[in-house]
Amino acid sequence: MAKQTLIAGLDIGSNKICCVAGIRDDEARLIKIFGAVSVLCDGIKAGAVIDIQEVAISIGEVFEKIEKITGNHVGDVVVAVRGNFIRSKDSRGFANINHSEREITQDTVQNALESARKQIKIDSDQEILQIVPREYILNQQKGIQNPIGMEGTYIEVDVYAFIVSSSNIGNITKAMTSVGINSNDRVYGYLAASNILVTKEEKELSCLVIDFGGLTTGLVHFVDGIVKHVDEISDGSDYITRDIGHKLRASYSVSKEIKEMYGMAFVYKDFKNEEFEYKGADGRSTRKCDRLELVSGIITPRIDRILYEIKEIIEKNDYGCEFLSGGIILTGGGSNLPGLVEAFEKAFNCSVRTGVPDSNKIVCPNEILLDPSYTTAIGSLAYNFLNLKDYSRSDKSSRNNIFLKISKWFEEVF
Repeated sequence: MAKQTLIAGLDIGSNKICCVAGIRDDEARLIKIFGAVSVLCDGIKAGAVIDIQEVAISIGEVFEKIEKITGNHVGDVVVAVRGNFIRSKDSRGFANINHSEREITQDTVQNALESARKQIKIDSDQEILQIVPREYILNQQKGIQNPIGMEGTYIEVDVYAFIVSSSNIGNITKAMTSVGINSNDRVYGYLAASNILVTKEEKELSCLVIDFGGLTTGLVHFVDGIVKHVDEISDGSDYITRDIGHKLRASYSVSKEIKEMYGMAFVYKDFKNEEFEYKGADGRSTRKCDRLELVSGIITPRIDRILYEIKEIIEKNDYGCEFLSGGIILTGGGSNLPGLVEAFEKAFNCSVRTGVPDSNKIVCPNEILLDPSYTTAIGSLAYNFLNLKDYSRSDKSSRNNIFLKISKWFEEVF
């Protein structure tokens, strides 16, 4: 591949940082991804920075690796953020249309969106991460998704706004800039992932996207084609690993290995029990456990708890479980657990599938496309590409040695 400047999608996840890098093909209206990197980060907890030094090191490591893998320089970066420091608000804006032309232009739409933005009241320590148009109303006609080119005299827009803590966003930005990484744009991670996983038909029928992460699980509920509710619970696949560690008295790494080798969501009809050995917490003693105890006694209770929390959230909002004709789409690193699809089908009495990014819009190796750990990073990249957002390609060629900049930054700040 000839040398070129790539654009990266960076996912600040529950407890790790994922990155994909690619280019935009304007003519074909798709993105091409050439590499992906995932790094565990102790400085991130549920999407928030808890140790800025660790985050800076991890981000530096991610970009060092991604440029080595692709053999190209990364220029602009789109950052996907999520976490319990993000809140959502509804708002509505409006704009008058030029009476001589009566045609809605991009400027008209922007005026309506700006009007909606001004209606959003936020605290001094907050900022607006992203505004998502849900529907346009033209001369009282509802349900319009793209009003540009239509005629009318008055347009309204119903939006969903994501509000973030300025300090949390500031810490992410500070960690990035300290190692020479600048971000052109930020998006809400769960929505970015949903955008490339869900079909138009599923949205119209009403569906639920569940991002089963490490320390958190995100929910995006589409009803009648538009986003009606987003939420997040403080539970995820890492809690399964921790439960295994506490019950079996094993280290985190051993517990994770046990989960991946023998774990499943529940004991199904043709389940075959087996005994396995593992190293105890001291790293020397050998212990034994059988698969039935692991699944029914440790994993299933945690899955049941997560299912209960999700069901409670969905039933409490105005659009309950009856609005799931389009089914449930699972994603996130935790969605790989065998039997999870069946567990959700039984709990919600609807169709459930594992989400895969749309291969008609995204071209990349299958090991990246089919790995749910990278879905949000891919989504952050695709969200802006497919919405035809323009990018300036600033020259960051001075970033020759990220780790030298990290060291210098530590000396100056700490």
